[in-house]
Order: sequence, then C-alpha cells, then structure tokens
Amino acid sequence: MNTDTVRDLMLMAAEIYSSMVLDLIQRRDRPGGGYHPQPTPGGPSWCTCGRCRQMPTEAEKVCCGKSPDNCVSRTPDFQVVVLDEAVLRVSKVYRQDVLAVGEGDDLAKENRHAGYRQFILWTYGRPGTGVRKAIPSCCVWAIRDRYPDPFGQYVGFVPSRLS
Repeated sequence: MNTDTVRDLMLMAAEIYSSMVLDLIQRRDRPGGGYHPQPTPGGPSWCTCGRCRQMPTEAEKVCCGKSPDNCVSRTPDFQVVVLDEAVLRVSKVYRQDVLAVGEGDDLAKENRHAGYRQFILWTYGRPGTGVRKAIPSCCVWAIRDRYPDPFGQYVGFVPSRLS
C-alpha cells in the first residue's frame, strides 16, 4: 500500500470513527498508553512493599508481601531471571523447541509473556496442567514497564478454567 492510499484510508476511518481516533490520540499522549497506572507513594491499601499499582480485578491485587527495601521486583535475581532479555530469549527458544511453536511479530509482548512464565517457574516451580497463579502487582508492572504494550492493552490474570 502506498502512502496516499494509507492517508485516504485513515481519513475515511477518522470521518466514520472520529471518537476512536480521538481515543487513540489520547492514549498515545498518556505515559504507557491505555491501562498503565503510574506508581503512587505507598501503593494501594493491599500493598506492603510500596511498589504495587492498582489492578483491575480482585484476583490481581496481590503483593509480594515484602518490605519496601526487599520488594521482589527490586532483587538482583528478579532483574536477571525475569527481566533480562538474553535470559528471556533462551527461555523462548527452549519453549519453541519443546512445544513446536513459532515466533510472533511483537517482541515486547513475547518478552512480557516470557517474563511472566519465568517468574512463575522461578517462584513456584513448574505448575501442573491448568494451574495458574497470580503474579504480584509489583512484579507484573516491573515486567510491563520493561516490555510495554504501545497501547497499554494487557489481558491480565486469567484464572484456571479447570476448577
């Protein structure tokens, strides 16, 4: 598609869906795009480490339970095991080999999901089939801050469907 065609399509979309275009502009202007709350001093009432941020569901309102100086998201091990891009690359290659899945197009999304998987493995070990654990908010947002979605669109915690 050439530039003129793209411009014409965008103008048509803007005429038909003007509120959507305004919403996209507003999201772009906000830090982190969509639902990407910034830290507040002391964190939410359910947080003890002071690094958590408000979460959209009750199941996601989980804190690491540490003191502010010992928050899990600030430990050197977390920085390496969960956030380091080289470690995440190795974990993704291993997962692709074992599950025979291909690579996607969105590197930040892949790294975010690999970080979530690394945290669960590092903290709880290999979960059984259908077993899901909520990751503490402080750790979720450390991962999302490192590998953000450009529109701030995150799926969040999905509880097990095998209950």
